[in-house]
Amino acid sequence: MSKQWVLVRGIMSESYHWWDFLPQLQAHFPDDVIHTADIIGNGRNFQMTTPTDIQGNLQGLRSQVPADGKKILVGFSLGGMLSLEWAHYHPEEVEAVILINCSLNNSPFYKRIKPSSVAKILKSSLTKDLHQREQMILRMTTTGLSAESISEIAHKWGARGKEYPVQAMNFLWQIFVAAKIPQRAAPPKPVLILNSEKDQVVHPDCSAKIAKTWGLPLVRHPEAGHDLTLDDPQWVLNQINTFLMSL
Repeated sequence: MSKQWVLVRGIMSESYHWWDFLPQLQAHFPDDVIHTADIIGNGRNFQMTTPTDIQGNLQGLRSQVPADGKKILVGFSLGGMLSLEWAHYHPEEVEAVILINCSLNNSPFYKRIKPSSVAKILKSSLTKDLHQREQMILRMTTTGLSAESISEIAHKWGARGKEYPVQAMNFLWQIFVAAKIPQRAAPPKPVLILNSEKDQVVHPDCSAKIAKTWGLPLVRHPEAGHDLTLDDPQWVLNQINTFLMSL
């Protein structure tokens, strides 16, 4: 029986940035229907203002996918946090939740976003050359890509960013929303928690704390960076497949 999926990226990120993971996921589950939803203010919604409340963000995501049928939510960073809120407020719409490099406000702020990454983000934001800016970001968020691959992806992502720019105020609102999302009781749905040992943006302890609080296993990639599906999409697919087979 076919399933429905919804993929949600994080702060200043959008569906385009799933890159090779999206077609690989579809090839792995050819009979399933895969939707992508962008946080309001990002990607296809770049001309809109990011809501400052959780409910506004949830409604923005839910409005981008069909209302019928339960979905497997795959959320990266802020997308994962909002996926948990989706499962909390609308459990009848959710089959399972897959978290990738997430944090909640039960972790200290200096682990939710590493101080070293803040400096790099600020430096990249001041760089007018979009190709160079994306290269700086990719060097921060990945560990397994060659310099050639980074340059190639940065060129395409830079062109995309020119067409669908994230407004500075929306970036701030997304940071604000992320800071508000609490760790509640475990959602009444199966949850898979994935994270990266070499994440330079969000400390791996954040995912570990979520897993420990809920008594769930944590599956950690020993080498990948923050953008796990870009660094090693096949590894993520393997973990998801194992998870779904256990349900």
